[in-house]
Amino acid sequence: MVTTPSRPLHIVFSFPRGRGHLAPLLPIARQAEASGHQTALIGAREPVLEQTGFTRLCPRDIRLPSSTIGTGSMRSFDPKRVLQRVEEVFLGTAAYGALIDVHQLLTEWPADILVCSEFDFGAMTAAEEAGVPCVVVTAFATASNSWKDSIRVPIQQLRFAAGLAADPHLSMLDGALTVVPATASMRPDTDFGGPVMRLRPTPLEIDAPHPAAAWFRAGDEAIRIYVTLGTEFNTSSGDLFTRILEGVGDLPARILVTTGPWVDPGTIELAESTGPSTVRVEQYVPQAEIIQHADLVVNHGGSGSVVGALHAGVPMIVLPLGADQVPNGNYVEAVGAGAVLIAESATPAEIGAMASHVLSTPGYRSAARAIGEQLSSLPTAGDVVSAIEGLATSRDHRGPELEVRETTYP
Repeated sequence: MVTTPSRPLHIVFSFPRGRGHLAPLLPIARQAEASGHQTALIGAREPVLEQTGFTRLCPRDIRLPSSTIGTGSMRSFDPKRVLQRVEEVFLGTAAYGALIDVHQLLTEWPADILVCSEFDFGAMTAAEEAGVPCVVVTAFATASNSWKDSIRVPIQQLRFAAGLAADPHLSMLDGALTVVPATASMRPDTDFGGPVMRLRPTPLEIDAPHPAAAWFRAGDEAIRIYVTLGTEFNTSSGDLFTRILEGVGDLPARILVTTGPWVDPGTIELAESTGPSTVRVEQYVPQAEIIQHADLVVNHGGSGSVVGALHAGVPMIVLPLGADQVPNGNYVEAVGAGAVLIAESATPAEIGAMASHVLSTPGYRSAARAIGEQLSSLPTAGDVVSAIEGLATSRDHRGPELEVRETTYP
């Protein structure tokens, strides 16, 4: 039985970098505010942070690799060695900076609970240092825990700097509760060492319809294709947008492309067989407005893009560019909801042939819909907020007191 707190809670939501880590937190944060709680949002200073609508924002100056203009050059990577840069990207100065900034917010506000992304190691450490329960929200849809072994040493160093005892089992990564916006077939409970709660994908409310959504629904074309390369790897995608459009341009399709931040839609070259009447390129269109009208999604395999398409029951072609995108693509292919192509070498002809195959094979759509039904059956953001309220009223979830050393930040 969940105990309702007698007063509004102060809840801090923290993310380490990038929109992919912020997006899973937003439905919970909005529901917390709707339930009468006070919220604060702390994370990387990006335009998207100002657009969230929260009044208590704490931007952090973090240089993101995606913050470069244009599609850049595609980076080669070994698909068998994905997720090998977790220490480089999420620890070091990034984590120590979060440790200081988040700890200050937790104690000066003061907060009752912290909700953070699964790679926000500095925030997790700050919560433990401040004696505040921590709820961890996963950012990766399918990736296993193979990356955890690579961060054991730097995590202990981070904890030591905060005056905390060693955590050889990395229990802090699970928090008092782990919220997983994915099904058990994507990330099983065995991936985590503590209590797990699932979360239904929750599209954010849209203030005003985007004109591209109406355009996407209109027209006489028999097929609707949505193309996206996300919000981070879009700036290292090279000519992939152009190859995709050349590949699907001969299909009787209306095609909507979103380039993501830092990429000017006007720089994307259209195939000779396509034009403004059949292809529209925008920097951003809310995925929830268009995804349910798509017959096919062509994407990079980012967790938000993959889960969004599956939730809508739309099959995919996945061209991974790095990070968690390889395991996400492998999952899509394994459950029969789409196919994977090699982004670096896929030719327009190969992309077009695969698109025709997926569109003409009903089994792909059926498999995607089956996963979509599983996602739709998961608990709501309201259920998650109720669980958070229970944590805040029960000190049993805070765990035993840990040895404290003198705090020294590098």
